[in-house]
Amino acid sequence: MTRDIAIDGPSGSGKSTVGMSVAQRLCMPFVDSGLLYRVFTAAYLAEYPDDRQIDHERLTKILKGVIVRSKEGSFLYEGGEVPLPLHDPRVDELVSPVSAVPDVRRAVNRELRRIAAVQDVVMVGRDIGTAVLPQAFLKIFIDAAPEVRARRRTIQLSHHGMLADYNAVLANLLTRDALDSTREDSPLLCDSTYIRLDNSCDGSEAIVNRIIEEYRRRIAHAV
Repeated sequence: MTRDIAIDGPSGSGKSTVGMSVAQRLCMPFVDSGLLYRVFTAAYLAEYPDDRQIDHERLTKILKGVIVRSKEGSFLYEGGEVPLPLHDPRVDELVSPVSAVPDVRRAVNRELRRIAAVQDVVMVGRDIGTAVLPQAFLKIFIDAAPEVRARRRTIQLSHHGMLADYNAVLANLLTRDALDSTREDSPLLCDSTYIRLDNSCDGSEAIVNRIIEEYRRRIAHAV
């Protein structure tokens, strides 16, 4: 029996921070699926810096590049890091349109399933429990108020040395929410197979404890 933990939720909900802590405490590999989409997006922008909309023919060329997960958990494109920072505002603007392209989702999901096939993982994203690992041992959906998520993302960008306007970040998050929730291929959703947790109060440690308690409870009752 596999014992993967799938954690889904919208951008800025804190799912990556929570997932990383859960993985560390359970001594499991942590996989952030969003980084793969950002790698493809950053690679696209590095190659075509003047594009403000996705050219599908050009994107197909980018998808031919090989993504490899390093021992440290980061993702390399064509053997090296993409020159454009993965959290650059330009990447933020295009990552949802890129991730909505079915060919991109298939490429990313193949790599995610390959990683999970050889080891139990804590994997975070937007469709991990619905499309990537639908039979995951534990599925968690982490949400938070849009204003809280925008504040977190603004702080995150500043930590990466990038100035960001809160209102612009909030508008971008709301746009991404709409795109992620309405795309035809594997939209962001929370169904009855998930445990839904609200992280609006920055209670990451309490959320981590709740997930670990539930994980251990299920292991104790597993046949």
